[in-house]
Amino acid sequence: FPGGQRPAQGQRPNQGQGQGQGQGQGQAGGNGMQLLQMIPILLLFLFSIFNSGGETSQSENRYFKLYKQAPFHNPLQTRITTVKDIPFFVTDKFMRTYARDRYQLAQVERMVERDYKEYLVKECKTQQRHLQTMEKELERNRRNLSDADRERSSKRVREYELTRCAELKQLFGNGR
Repeated sequence: FPGGQRPAQGQRPNQGQGQGQGQGQGQAGGNGMQLLQMIPILLLFLFSIFNSGGETSQSENRYFKLYKQAPFHNPLQTRITTVKDIPFFVTDKFMRTYARDRYQLAQVERMVERDYKEYLVKECKTQQRHLQTMEKELERNRRNLSDADRERSSKRVREYELTRCAELKQLFGNGR
């Protein structure tokens, strides 16, 4: 033991020695370590607040939702925008505050139309990727399949409909 002294019973070496000097350093080091341990949590919190992924997400919209979810339970449809009859849901407060104000309603309907188009573009891309995956899978397994299974798989690929792409084209034309 340093200095030839044995620690008192129940005391670790150096515990109690130099208490006046090292106490301030221990607290400062402890606070620094606590702060370092909190950094991942703080970063996660900040990312969750500021992460929009570069998209305007309709799930964060405070005026409407494209699907029914509490407190958005009042169904409306677009009437003023270019694309008519897009269903959306609003709150009771919206119905009381904005539903009679044509200017505000037009603003919200434009947001609905934009968000619905973004939704269709995203879903269309998802369907296209799924179709490509089906085609690659069929090509990869072509030799291992019986004639009947190969024909069934080919038919499934041929008949797979890109419904969201068709809806996107029908409602918004080719200009995405």
